[in-house]
Amino acid sequence: MNYLGVYHSNYPRSTRGICDAPCVSKGRMTLCAADSASEGCLLAMACGRIRNRDSLLNRLRCPPRTSAAELILAAYREWGTDYPKEVEGAVVTCVMDVARDRMVLSRDRMGELPVFYAAAPDGGVVFSDHPDSLLKTASAPPVVDAAGLCELFGLGPARTPGRTPLRDVHSLEPGCMLIGEGSRNRVEAYFALRPAPHLEDEEETIEHTRALLNDAVAFIAPLHPAAMLSGGLDSTALTAMLARQNGRILSFSVDYRDNAEDFRPSAFCPSMDAPFASMASQAFGTEHHVVVLDQAALASALSDAVSARGFPGMADVDSSLLLFAAQIARRAPVVVSGECGDEVFGGYPWFREGAHLGEDAFPWSGSVALRESILSEPLRSRLNLPDYVRRTLHAAVEQTGIDCAPDDREGELRRIQLLCFRFFMANLQERAVRMCEPAGLTVLTPLCDERLVQYVFNVPWKMKFMGSMEKGLFRAAVRDLMPRELNERRKSPYPKTCSPIYTEIIRGMTAGMLADRDAPILEWIDAGRVRALAESPLDPAETPWFGQLMAGPQMLAYLLQVNTWMRERNITVSL
Repeated sequence: MNYLGVYHSNYPRSTRGICDAPCVSKGRMTLCAADSASEGCLLAMACGRIRNRDSLLNRLRCPPRTSAAELILAAYREWGTDYPKEVEGAVVTCVMDVARDRMVLSRDRMGELPVFYAAAPDGGVVFSDHPDSLLKTASAPPVVDAAGLCELFGLGPARTPGRTPLRDVHSLEPGCMLIGEGSRNRVEAYFALRPAPHLEDEEETIEHTRALLNDAVAFIAPLHPAAMLSGGLDSTALTAMLARQNGRILSFSVDYRDNAEDFRPSAFCPSMDAPFASMASQAFGTEHHVVVLDQAALASALSDAVSARGFPGMADVDSSLLLFAAQIARRAPVVVSGECGDEVFGGYPWFREGAHLGEDAFPWSGSVALRESILSEPLRSRLNLPDYVRRTLHAAVEQTGIDCAPDDREGELRRIQLLCFRFFMANLQERAVRMCEPAGLTVLTPLCDERLVQYVFNVPWKMKFMGSMEKGLFRAAVRDLMPRELNERRKSPYPKTCSPIYTEIIRGMTAGMLADRDAPILEWIDAGRVRALAESPLDPAETPWFGQLMAGPQMLAYLLQVNTWMRERNITVSL
């Protein structure tokens, strides 16, 4: 946990021992953060990196050694509650103004850093970057209501923007600020992707995209980060650009024991990473390290992954990154990830020709019928998962503000992309940050730089798919950086284990959970149905639960994570 704040609220337990960072208090306001500042009646904090720091220093006439928190204080004095509009980069900020009885809490534009909060009836707010902190302070009870169960089983591990499975814990959405004034608080958006005409031709678009990529990498290059290098397009391009700026760099790829024997190509995962990562490392002269994970360790880390996230997540897709990050952290404190490239440039199957937005479910949610079938009959009738998912989808589509006819392919793809940013990318961003934090590893994701995202969002999809290839624009923008085999490699997601050994371990763990009379999840699932699924072939090439990676074994591992989450937090279900 990086920060904890209390605004206008008296709650029964002290912040002492919950957040290791220094705490500063004024009246009924407290901020605990590594970078905080106090001046007169004002408190401020900043978590992350301000990209336009130099510009702000000049505009606000601050000395060069001004800390980020002090800079935020100066920005608040200059622009009041509008100051988040002037601050760029992946940074969470807060200002508390005792004289005006006011708080402004802002989250970065693209949601790279998480913010959770609990609001009291009297207008008080407690916030943190980790949901467990709010439970530990007793500012939010560990209660899940019917909507929370629908989030867990209908959408999970994705979540409705602003919601969590916990009834009283909310997530501040990207590009938004929570403003508390006296006994009232409100959420306001200070940033949103703006539709605009695209007036550049193909060559100009390629050059503009490359320039934005260069700027995004140039900002992080002074940190001398290592690179997560899978040999996929995104990680390869970023590694090449970093190597050009910083010379010889460290790179890391992840693999699984006996993966060469267990791997089977599929439409979702057409090729293994190992040969492509090796080719990229040789092309750019990196000092490359391959981290090989064991199946038993992967399963054992499922509960640690829940603790890291604070919620059930992507099962072993999470725990593998947790273990991978721990190995990277032994050699490097900062690492670059190609996360978000598929959302920004259109790499997923639901962006491709012939894909469309259905009426009943998000394109990455797998089978809603399967999700509903694992619930107990009473809960199934009570929740009506298909209706919840349908209503959530329709509300999200309406919130995009994009009206399009059935044959308007451009408009439909824009809507799908906005939904992908809000639901799918948000889950992967949280995964990246949370799985790296326990090892003390900072992960950077330059492909979600909001300047790049804003520009590419308005590029017509015909250009995004130039050359009749997914992510064709991205490929064209970085073509000169890498061998053709790497530039033209088909999309292949983060590698997961295909090992039958892992599948058997998960089967055994599931049987143990079903035999445990005290397992909290048993009250809400159909044990017979889950047992039958566990005894089925569980083909790891199928994708019945979520995205491209959560297949049969991951579906069961997700249920194991839900059970762990409920048990360790003494979750109460209130229907």
